[in-house]
Amino acid sequence: MDIQERLSATMDIQVLYRPAHSLAQVNLAPNEMIRAEAGAMVSMTRNIHVEAAAKNPNDGGFGKRLLKGLKRAALGGESFFTNTYTAMNQPGHVTFAPSLTGDMIVHDLNNEQLVIQGSSYVAAPDSVAIDTNFQGFKGFFSGESLFFLTATGSGPVLLNAFGAIETVDLDGEMVVDTGHIVAFTAGINYSVVKASKGWISSFLSGEGLVLRMQGRGRMYVQSRNPNEYGSTVGGMLPARQS
Repeated sequence: MDIQERLSATMDIQVLYRPAHSLAQVNLAPNEMIRAEAGAMVSMTRNIHVEAAAKNPNDGGFGKRLLKGLKRAALGGESFFTNTYTAMNQPGHVTFAPSLTGDMIVHDLNNEQLVIQGSSYVAAPDSVAIDTNFQGFKGFFSGESLFFLTATGSGPVLLNAFGAIETVDLDGEMVVDTGHIVAFTAGINYSVVKASKGWISSFLSGEGLVLRMQGRGRMYVQSRNPNEYGSTVGGMLPARQS
C-alpha cells in the first residue's frame, strides 16, 4: 500500500511512496503558487501556469536577480532556472520528485532560517527566500560542497534526500559524516573535524573528516551518501571502450 503523509501545516503538501521512491504532491488553492527547481516537476493539472525565470521575485531588479541566479547555479549546487507553478482561477496540483532515489520532507519555516545542503532543495513558495551561503574553507575541507543554501522567511520548504531522512532534534552535540547532512536550523553551528584523534587513523577508518554539529535546533540527515554510492557503483562498471 502506498505511504502518504501530510507534511506541511501552511500549504497542502503530501508525500507519497516514502522513503525509497518519494513523490511530493502540492495541492494549490486558486491563484496559489510554488517555486521549484528546474527539472523537479513530474506532473501537473491543466490549469497550472508555469513560468521559468532566473530569479527570486523578491530579489529586486533584473540585473540583481540574474547575478543571484548565476551565483546559486555556479556555487550553490542548484540549477540556474527555477519554475513558478500557479493554479489559475481554480484548485490544481503539481507533483515533484528528486533526481536520486530517496525520501522527501517538508520543513515549515516561521520567520527563521534553514541551512540546506545545495542538492537537497526542491521547492518553496515566494514567502521563502533562497540564497547561497558561503561556508569558507571549512566547507572546502569537508570534501563535499563549499556552499550551502539558506532559506529564510515563512512557509514550507520541500527537501529531498538520497535514502531515508532521519529527523534529529539536537540539544548539545552530534557528529555527522559530511556526505549525510541534508539541512539544519540556524540555532545549530558546525565545524569540520577529524573522525578520530590522528590524521592517519581518521583516513584509515574510512571516515576522514566529519561535521561536529553543536547547538539547539532541528537537523535532517540522509541515510545514504551519493558520492560514496557513485564511487562504489562506478567501480563495478566495465571500463569504457575507446
